[in-house]
Amino acid sequence: MSITVELPPDLDQQVRDIPDVEKRVLSFLRDQVEYERWRRERYSDEARRLLGESKEEAARMQAEGVPRAEMVRRFIQAYDKVAEQR
Repeated sequence: MSITVELPPDLDQQVRDIPDVEKRVLSFLRDQVEYERWRRERYSDEARRLLGESKEEAARMQAEGVPRAEMVRRFIQAYDKVAEQR
């Protein structure tokens, strides 16, 4: 894979002056790959599904004009219900 990045003119020459810029960029990308792997493994598919549903629900409530304070109240109520199940 090859990546081309358009740099703003003021940054272009400064980047060219970094002797090991390619090595640093590769190191950064390796770190990002590991970070993404960790993020995927941190939560189960079920947890990610629930998060997606909750985002959709929040967007729906917002579109319906439900006040933020009411959304927070409902969230706390649902959280308390889950916490009781420990």
